[in-house]
Amino acid sequence: MNRFFDLSYQDKTLQQFESHPYPDTPLEESPKDNVTLLYKNSLVTAYYRFCQRVISSLEDCLILDLACGTGYTTLILAEANPKAKIIAVDISPLSLEIAEKRLNYHGFSNVEYQVLALENLNQLGLQFNYINASDILYLLPDIPFALKQLGTVLKPQGIIRSNLHSYYQRFNYYRAQTLFKQMGLMEGNPDQIELGIVRDFFSALDDKADLKLKTWGQQKPEDVRDETILMNYLFQNDKGFTIPELLNFLGQADLELFSMVNWWEWQLTDLFKDPDNLPAFLAMGLANLDLGEQLTLYELIHPNKRLLDFWCGRPYSAIKTENIKATEDWRNIQVYLHPQLKTESFQQEVLSSSHLFPLNLKDYFPFLPQEIWLDRTLLTALFTPLLEQACSLHVLVQRWLAIRPVDPVTLSPTTEADAFMVISQAIMDQERLGIILLDQQL
Repeated sequence: MNRFFDLSYQDKTLQQFESHPYPDTPLEESPKDNVTLLYKNSLVTAYYRFCQRVISSLEDCLILDLACGTGYTTLILAEANPKAKIIAVDISPLSLEIAEKRLNYHGFSNVEYQVLALENLNQLGLQFNYINASDILYLLPDIPFALKQLGTVLKPQGIIRSNLHSYYQRFNYYRAQTLFKQMGLMEGNPDQIELGIVRDFFSALDDKADLKLKTWGQQKPEDVRDETILMNYLFQNDKGFTIPELLNFLGQADLELFSMVNWWEWQLTDLFKDPDNLPAFLAMGLANLDLGEQLTLYELIHPNKRLLDFWCGRPYSAIKTENIKATEDWRNIQVYLHPQLKTESFQQEVLSSSHLFPLNLKDYFPFLPQEIWLDRTLLTALFTPLLEQACSLHVLVQRWLAIRPVDPVTLSPTTEADAFMVISQAIMDQERLGIILLDQQL
């Protein structure tokens, strides 16, 4: 029998989440002001990474939130994808009850809830534009089978967002889990007795003991939340994986990795002091690496992420378009500001005429890998119209000519060629950061 259908295996996970629903985020807590969370969970972001196209409307999009737990991920998806329809499923009836209360509390009615296991998704009779399967795969005994199941309910150009625990990053927690299994704390469903034993164990352990140094640290037992212990030290069925294993699982399921969700944090060259001045053998070697090889090296060098958080889809299913950024003909290019970045605070800053100093974009978009300072004149010229709607490059060039009609140094008239150079370069810089999106006007 396929271990995926082993009820005793599934029951262990169900019992843990029924007795301790996850996450225990307060019902009233909202992610609506968390720009990074909304940006990463927006179908607009994923689709642009997938095929460099911009989704103009989410009204006809169908999203599956698999293993939604108490519904905080569902709430994030609802905030990040206005007007999209969401189906939230979980094997825990109690968790789903909390999820429904959460979404109702925040005023979302575009969500349906189903008690359903992954292997029964076909019972929904639906095909999804986007499947969110976060924090579930690493608990399952047959990951390729699980991914294949997701593929059966995915639209041809649909996107799956999922993740695995990183073996290298969580290695010390797996040591702790092995220890507590040997102590008999994970034979049943860990509860208050087991939680107390873990607290007492680390309290008694010498501060110089390697396991304590690398997992527990100097925390006082009473300051460590139950959820933290359950999700790290006593987590039933928890497993860790590497990038090559992830790629192998996707291959077995006929799926293809196209981006990490937090891709800006996986830049291999960022790990070197001076990436523009590397030894010749290293520079040539890095230049020839494919995406999987780059990610593998990054994690071997610097495994600092709990999750291998990724987007995938069917191979070659992305819309094949001309590389917009490489084309010399910009006449049909539409320029967009990512919708989740049109925040009230950013809009107020852009439209304020009293501020003269450059603006640090990282203050408004925390996901940016570093501080990005933008000249106020350029900020106003570029973002004021984009806050309202998408614009052609021609419109933005003409706006720059109106704002900066003469060169401030020579006082000679600004030519259209000069304006094009300034605006196109600014657009490309912002596109690389994921702030601006480009598409072809049809």
